[in-house]
Amino acid sequence: MNDFRMLRVFNDASVRGYASVKARLGENSLGHFEGDSLAERVVRELAYERALPVKEVVEAFEFFAVVRKYLRRSPHIVDLCSGHGLAGILFAIYERRTASVTLCDKRKPERWDHVWRACVKAAPWIEGRVQYTEGRLQVTRESLPQGAAFLGVHACGQLSDLCIDIATEREGPLAIMPCCRAHAQNPAPKGLRQALGEDVAYDVDRTYALERKRYQVRWREIANAITPMNRVLIAVPRPAA
Repeated sequence: MNDFRMLRVFNDASVRGYASVKARLGENSLGHFEGDSLAERVVRELAYERALPVKEVVEAFEFFAVVRKYLRRSPHIVDLCSGHGLAGILFAIYERRTASVTLCDKRKPERWDHVWRACVKAAPWIEGRVQYTEGRLQVTRESLPQGAAFLGVHACGQLSDLCIDIATEREGPLAIMPCCRAHAQNPAPKGLRQALGEDVAYDVDRTYALERKRYQVRWREIANAITPMNRVLIAVPRPAA
């Protein structure tokens, strides 16, 4: 069982199951977030706006908690296939050295304005530091900054591999939490797939591919009470010899 790092109320067994709820976070949830921490203030504002499902809020915070120390040295954060973009926005909220955050997706989600309004109200210092770039990644990738740190939270199927391609092309660190792996396109050897299972074998193959590109790769997890697809791959470029 993995512990919750930022939203620690969910370490209480009586509310742990609530972390995976797909209903929208609302004011009926405020009793769980009555403290004065910045995280609780952000969650409360998201609840007032009814901006996101509970699961997606908790997932973004816990993903950020796992990857933060590996990516925060970069002044530029790029959240690929970002959807609501909360994981990327958290870097602007918590890391003063983060000069800019770029959220990239085909289009802004329907309640994007609610997410942004809530985050600005809780953390007004993020104004001017976050931008949303709409369009297909195959097109917008050309404009992304060299050396930026890249995120991919549940980029579906082979979109996670596209996130890897973009990060290595831009020579920046990367943190992804893959989901819905395309087993039919699994590049791992058949023996590994049979021994380890399709999902683990796929991520082993990704790890070797990143290591060949001179990245150091770590496997981490967020709490599996949020999602069973909770593996996080963190890849940081090795220093030049």
